[in-house]
Amino acid sequence: MFVYMFATNNMMKNIAGSPVEGHNFFGREDEIAYVWSLIEDGNNIILPSPRRVGKTSFAFKILEEVKKENWQVISMNLEEFTTEIEFVEAFVKELIKLSTVGRFKSRTQNLLKAITQVKPEIEYEGVKLSIGWENQKIDVYQELKDILDHSQPLLIFLDELTVLLNSIVEKEEEKEKGVNNVKAFLHWLRSVRTESKSRIKWIYCSSVGIANFTYTHKISDALNETLDYHLKSFDEATSKKMLNKLAIHYQLEFTEEIGEAIVSKLDYCLPYFLQLMFNQIKTLHRTQNRDLGNDIVEEAYEDLIGGKHFNTWIERIEKQYEDSVSYAFVLLKHICQNKNGSTRNNLQGVLASNLKDTDELEMITSNSIYMLSNDGYLIEEDGRYRFRSPLLRDFWFKRFVK
Repeated sequence: MFVYMFATNNMMKNIAGSPVEGHNFFGREDEIAYVWSLIEDGNNIILPSPRRVGKTSFAFKILEEVKKENWQVISMNLEEFTTEIEFVEAFVKELIKLSTVGRFKSRTQNLLKAITQVKPEIEYEGVKLSIGWENQKIDVYQELKDILDHSQPLLIFLDELTVLLNSIVEKEEEKEKGVNNVKAFLHWLRSVRTESKSRIKWIYCSSVGIANFTYTHKISDALNETLDYHLKSFDEATSKKMLNKLAIHYQLEFTEEIGEAIVSKLDYCLPYFLQLMFNQIKTLHRTQNRDLGNDIVEEAYEDLIGGKHFNTWIERIEKQYEDSVSYAFVLLKHICQNKNGSTRNNLQGVLASNLKDTDELEMITSNSIYMLSNDGYLIEEDGRYRFRSPLLRDFWFKRFVK
């Protein structure tokens, strides 16, 4: 088992939003070691944490570390693909690169040729269709499963899984057919993951909620044997260390007081939120000569909640919540007006004006709370649902209420 060592002497750049690697990755030493122990025990992992928690960076760090343990790795961003055949072709190409492909190399290369033969596309009414894929894919998936060498340690990271799943659904004119295609694809992945004594392990994550997608389409069983690991926000001490390291790199005189002010203001200290605050403070200090004190923290915070950085949280609901879009917005608009949140009964009352049927009201309230909690908007404490992040709550209030 590897011991993950965090190098404190290396300089750290402030990269907000994009995945970070190497010296720019900060903290999470215990979490990385724990997730690696789960993988060593034979588990496959889903990182279902909210947007901008740092799931991709976290997975990259695990890949970086397991390479030192002589594991082979495959890392794919599924956002690059819109169809199953595009994914399969790219996946087989990744397999060919592995040094462990060995006795399966010839079969793997032949499979790639076979995929290429069914890949030619025609366009019909603006939709590209792959000739022969529907008739061939069962055989292709079976052959692909057979050529995977389960005796060799291999860690496969698939990022933005739900983006590809959504694309597969949307490619079909009939939604039911698209959902059936996704179901078959996920169950194939499950059959590979559950192969007896397999040393191939998987990490999945996506900025679009996997749990909500599978729940909405009633295919949660396709991922029910994987383990969820929710990345946590940084505690106060870790947050201050990160801010201090950034300040040293950018030669800013951060006092203990300003670090405490930032952490207190954010409360829910995701690395991304800390990076946004740091960057805004640096900008105000260097371009507008603001003093580094509590006032600059307040000004930076106000700039952030009035800016563009959280528009994706709005768009996520609009694109992914289907029939629940309006209910989600009604609940969030209500909840953002009280930092302590609201009870379930109050939330049900908020929706009651539009829903007279009691059974339907209860179901929609439950489903909306479940989905918003899964996606990191809400957290339940002492019987009240509130925004997980005060920063997101204040953004929501300023955008939809103020």
